[in-house]
Formats: sequence, structure tokens, C-alpha cells
Amino acid sequence: MTTMKKIVPDPPAPSPRAVTVHTRFAGCDGHHPPLFAVRAGADVDKALVHLTVLLRSAYETNLQACDVVKDNHLAGILWATQHALEASRALAESMASGISLMQASG
Repeated sequence: MTTMKKIVPDPPAPSPRAVTVHTRFAGCDGHHPPLFAVRAGADVDKALVHLTVLLRSAYETNLQACDVVKDNHLAGILWATQHALEASRALAESMASGISLMQASG
């Protein structure tokens, strides 16, 4: 009986991918059960793209409020929120870009 040697090696096993987990939100500080949820199993890189879009929308909306508010105390709160949104958006975009670079390099 002749044993055949395998010339071509098996391909590497696929690396595990990061995915979202089921996370409920919009419960109005516990006044009712959450209305919405993040679906489990979505690719994290795709979720980061959506996060960036949501942060951009919040950033633009808050910036408009900063431009029209006249109350100094409220303006301070809005500008603090603006800086937090800007930092959050930059972090999300940086993570998404890092994932893209990692995927492109194989």
C-alpha cells in the first residue's frame, strides 16, 4: 500500500473576528424596559463605521445648539459635551482606521 504525501499545506485557520454582543438601550433611565438593542454578531469594524456616523450626527446637532444658546451655564455644558463628542468621534475613527490597516496588511 502506497501512502501519498500531501504537497499543498492546509490553509491557516481563519482568525477569530470581533463581533458585537446583544446590548439593550433606550430605557429612559429605568422608567420602562429598553426599546432598542444592538444586535449580537455584527462585525465590530462595521459597527464602528455606524458609531462614527452617529457621533458625527450628535456632534453637528450639539454644535448647532452651542451656536444659539445664550445662557452661560448651559453654554458651558454644551461645549463640554461638544469636546467629549469630538474626542469620542476621533477615537472611533482611529479604531476603525486601525482595523482597516490590519485587515489590509493581512
